[in-house]
Amino acid sequence: LVGRSMNRIYQLARQCNYLQDIKVPIDVRDAKKIPKNKMVFLCTGSQGEQRAALARIANGTHPDLHLEKDDNVIFSSRIIPGNEKRLFKIFNDFSKNDINVLSEENSMIHVSGHPAREDLKKMYSWVKPKILIPVHGEQRHMAEHISFAKEMGVKFPVKVSNGEILRLAPGEPEVVDKVTWGRVYLDGKVLIDNDSPVLKERRNMAANGYMEITVLISKNGQIKNNPIVTLKGIPLIEEDASEIEYDLEDVVMDTCKTFNLNNSKQEKNLIDTLKGNCRKLINDKSGKKPLVNINLVRL
Repeated sequence: LVGRSMNRIYQLARQCNYLQDIKVPIDVRDAKKIPKNKMVFLCTGSQGEQRAALARIANGTHPDLHLEKDDNVIFSSRIIPGNEKRLFKIFNDFSKNDINVLSEENSMIHVSGHPAREDLKKMYSWVKPKILIPVHGEQRHMAEHISFAKEMGVKFPVKVSNGEILRLAPGEPEVVDKVTWGRVYLDGKVLIDNDSPVLKERRNMAANGYMEITVLISKNGQIKNNPIVTLKGIPLIEEDASEIEYDLEDVVMDTCKTFNLNNSKQEKNLIDTLKGNCRKLINDKSGKKPLVNINLVRL
């Protein structure tokens, strides 16, 4: 058995009096003492989990198990939608080292990890639940499970959605309230929502880059020195890259001429206009609409 969760599940099964007629698996560290053609390794990571045993074996970082040319790796599981990229990387890592990969794509070997309908019938006959709340699968799967539970005589099969609060007793189960739900991200030391403006800004910067322009304004309302231009993560062809700062300086100077720089009430409109004009220039040159920050510094 290779992988901590695989070993943990095996130990729990033994404690519950299962697998008693199966010989105790050898420690993976002792496998080197046994001929390879006499060994089968059961590994965690059938869905491409990066830190699981199988991924580490594939990329050659597992401390105890290393495969060689013409060894066989058998995936009896199916690829769960969404895991294709991770699993294909593992398949390719094995193929690169001439290790054979057998899966449902090229062999009739799939074994489901989910109980079949007859298995569920047995479970319901043993447990005899009064209330059923399906929580796994897509909406159509849960609707089918509700119908199946009714066939099995479950008194209260209840379909609930994310965030709904279900009261189980007294009386019939009933949805009594709803709470806000969704993904949250640990950003440094702070939890933020998926629709946080911080994430939107970061995604924008990742996709389009960042531009900052600082304009120095003297006491008499004149621009002092050339604007200071900073560009980050904006792709430009070589001939544009050498001229872009000069072009931006021209845009800033031309825009500022249309405003009274002594009038602080016009400052917000000036900043918004500078952002739009500078972003348009970058978009014309690179096809990107960067996050723009304008600093007006009065001396």
